[in-house]
Amino acid sequence: MKVLVFTHHYPSMRLPTMAPYSYHTYRALSRRCELRLVGPTPWWTRARGASGELLGGARESHTGIDALFPTYWSIPGLPRLHARAIHASLRGTMAGLRREFPYDVILAAWAYPDTVAAAAFAREAGVPLVTTVLGSDINEQPRNAVLRAQIAPALQRCARVVAVSGALGERLVELGVPRERVVVQLNAVDGARFSIRDRAAPRQRLGLPADAKVVLYAGYHVPEKGVDVLVEAMGRLAEGGRRDVHLMMVGGGDLLEPLRARVRALGLGDRARLFGWALPAEIPEYMAACDVFCLPSRREGCPNVVLEALASGRPVVATRVGGVPELVREGQGGNGILVPAGDPGALGSALVRALDTAWDPEALRGSVGALSWDVVGDRYHALLEEVLGERRGVG
Repeated sequence: MKVLVFTHHYPSMRLPTMAPYSYHTYRALSRRCELRLVGPTPWWTRARGASGELLGGARESHTGIDALFPTYWSIPGLPRLHARAIHASLRGTMAGLRREFPYDVILAAWAYPDTVAAAAFAREAGVPLVTTVLGSDINEQPRNAVLRAQIAPALQRCARVVAVSGALGERLVELGVPRERVVVQLNAVDGARFSIRDRAAPRQRLGLPADAKVVLYAGYHVPEKGVDVLVEAMGRLAEGGRRDVHLMMVGGGDLLEPLRARVRALGLGDRARLFGWALPAEIPEYMAACDVFCLPSRREGCPNVVLEALASGRPVVATRVGGVPELVREGQGGNGILVPAGDPGALGSALVRALDTAWDPEALRGSVGALSWDVVGDRYHALLEEVLGERRGVG
């Protein structure tokens, strides 16, 4: 079976921290079939790069997958044009790739513009399309009526649509995708990399007090992730006398510098440290150093970082949004605490409860459904084989 993956959600040399869950999914699948990847890239993200990349894109294989990142030409700030622009810009590239690599199926990810453009390419090639939705592409993008008018028909034409949480699966049904074509597949975690480790050595390397109560956030520093709420919660804890609680924040985005300013304004000092971006390979070190992982998002799909924390034997405090309640269970035998989104008081109280609770690291790790991405690779391979069998009239 020859599979062409079509998505911008994949790490490149230019964006090495992009979508590590996609990397693991496609690497696992590539061990079961022949696979290549096309990652459409808008010209404005390359305008300052080498002219060869701007005009023709880059081809990379350092991740173990033959990946092409061709440039498409659209108008920044007018997203309604992007899917059509991808199709128009990449028709020659896709036709050449089809001759070089006669793929049997297209596997896309992210509803817009990727899946909408992939639907046109699949129709032209006469192959089925399977796609994966990940979160904001279903929770937010369809709120725009113009985008919804493109997204819904493209998803309805897919042979299968994979949702990374049950909540996203229900959104697909609301968009008109037949329920029998919706497949819920939770992400996995690399249990070898994310394992139960002692805190002492990582804390020493990161400059953290050995006896501190440490909360970790890792991810984008953008409004939808609720990172501003987390910083405010830390301020309230400090006001209430809990100066033993320290916060590590790893990642970057539009709110990184404003959050640093807010940390200074709240007088948190070294008790709240914003490290900036870290490579995926570095995240296990931060997980090992913390006592509790926090995900204060306002919106979510199926956040893989929650599984990484649990596999590391760390409890999770998160908001009750998206697919998070499918991963975090409260009460007796639970693995974390859920709170409403946007409430720094509730978040701070939950962090204190989690930090003051004696958790069983082995039980937390045992709450993760799949500690190997091979489980996900097997499921995708079986799903694509099923789709191709239906196309051939088999089974």
